[in-house]
Amino acid sequence: MHDPFYDLFPQPAEPEWIASRVALATIDVQYLDAHEDGWLGRVAKKQGQEELLRPRFEAVKAILPKIRSLQEAFRASGQEVIHIRIAYRTKDGRDAGRAHMPAADVQPVPRDERDDDLLPEVPAKGDELIFSKTSAGVFNSTDIDRVLRAMGIEHLVFTGIVTEGCVELSAMDAADRGYGVTIVSDATSSSTPELHDAALVRMSDGGFIAIHTTAEVLELVTALKPASSEPGTAVVTGRRTNASKS
Repeated sequence: MHDPFYDLFPQPAEPEWIASRVALATIDVQYLDAHEDGWLGRVAKKQGQEELLRPRFEAVKAILPKIRSLQEAFRASGQEVIHIRIAYRTKDGRDAGRAHMPAADVQPVPRDERDDDLLPEVPAKGDELIFSKTSAGVFNSTDIDRVLRAMGIEHLVFTGIVTEGCVELSAMDAADRGYGVTIVSDATSSSTPELHDAALVRMSDGGFIAIHTTAEVLELVTALKPASSEPGTAVVTGRRTNASKS
């Protein structure tokens, strides 16, 4: 899957990794949709279709250690760690975007308070930012754009779920707003491997979004000086990893 339009132009340069201007953003790794005991898992159980989502939850379990290692590395180097979750103002979710969730009257299982919580493997620490969204893309229902610009953040590194849904839309919106964007390929996941892989190809086509592995991102962020270091802010250049195209 490749648009030959992009062959007419030079590929964009990778986003620079500049201390205090890059942030890690983890999307929707919460009980609601990332744990079998959360709302989505309860819906599947009520319908007797637990197996339908088993690959999704297994994929989440596989990426949790990688997300945690990335969060710890960003913290150690003094970079921002941001958490993004789905959290509605209403108990039945009637304030959710209709393109994001079924209408309230067709949702068979009520939510509970724990659904809003981040999974315990990847909690927020200290005063790390948490953005609560009611849409798939975080830019569409939060003030994240204003906050990032106020903080001088220019480059977002995305992890979380699902790759072809909230991750992709948030990443594309960020790129469209002029942010540098990196997707961590093995710290994002979907309900099926095929959906995950196809999304990585779509996002990387044209070179406007960079794709890197956890190991590559750990190397890049570890090379940055903490934001409190003396003048001479570290700048690291990424080495592009292209998703395979078919």
